[in-house]
Amino acid sequence: MSITIFQLSILLLTLTLSIGCSTYKKDEYTSHNHSDAIHADHNNHSDHAHGHENKKSHKTHTVKDTHENKDTHSEETEIEVAPEFMKMAGITLAKVSRGKISASLDVSGEIGFNEDRLVHITPRFPGIIKEANYKLGEFVNAGSVVATIESNESLNQYSLKAPISGRVIEKHALSGEHVSEEESIYLLADLSMVWVNLAVYPKDASKVKVGQNVTISAVGSDNITVGTIQYISPVMDPQTRRITARVVLPNGNNQWRPGSFVKAHLEISESEEGLVVDRNAVQTLENNHVIFVQHEPSMFKPVKVTIGESDSHKTRILAGLETGTFYVNNGAFELKAKIITSSLGEHAGHGH
Repeated sequence: MSITIFQLSILLLTLTLSIGCSTYKKDEYTSHNHSDAIHADHNNHSDHAHGHENKKSHKTHTVKDTHENKDTHSEETEIEVAPEFMKMAGITLAKVSRGKISASLDVSGEIGFNEDRLVHITPRFPGIIKEANYKLGEFVNAGSVVATIESNESLNQYSLKAPISGRVIEKHALSGEHVSEEESIYLLADLSMVWVNLAVYPKDASKVKVGQNVTISAVGSDNITVGTIQYISPVMDPQTRRITARVVLPNGNNQWRPGSFVKAHLEISESEEGLVVDRNAVQTLENNHVIFVQHEPSMFKPVKVTIGESDSHKTRILAGLETGTFYVNNGAFELKAKIITSSLGEHAGHGH
């Protein structure tokens, strides 16, 4: 089939227009995608910057919360306590008063025999025991015959008498037994007076003086009494490496038994008068010493104080309180625990 020049020209024009239209659509598609990518990139950059700002803002908020929580533990904290809680916790009040702080010393010791009234009874001549009249633990009156002995030399019998009144603490005498003048057949002790031998460390020796009053309590019983130091040993015990301070106690009813252990409390000296509170009232909160004072009925707050010396009962207050202020003298620890527990709850609520 033959094609004319005119038909060939029409075909080439049609092909050229088709190729041009296709190229235009491709360029338009590419340009559109590039614009979308730029727009998306811009959006991503904006979202990243916005997220960074949110993160920074959140961090600042957390620091602020921490600071505010710390402030809630300061002196401005007030605790409202229900009457039921006060009763359950044993919370009681007292007034800040003036008083003296006593320097004291606690030592241990042991009840011993009054060695000035402790007697060994020995035969005058060696011989045979004919009679032994007393048993272990029995009481002997002064002048009573405790034993009858037959002398080896004269074969005569002679009597041994008690030089003092006392209890038989030891007995080494049986009828028919041979004894010498060097043997103790009875040991008598006058228990109407006993010695309390207190063991004092060398570092405390200068604090203990003859004439000081001592409160003595028996270990394992309710026996308590007050005595006076009457003797201090000039030498140290080679075994215990301590110094002995002695108190002489009356023992008419035999309540103080030799060999039993005791504790002793010595009041050494007193300081000048100042503000004092009960020792248990002082608590530590955020590394500060505080006293819980009554702000109004059922309302308490911790007040920071400066403390001085303490004894077994009282603590001196150097600053922070005034005379007559009502404070919690019992149950202060429970109020402190209430603050700490509340604080832990607040921190738990802010956990992110």
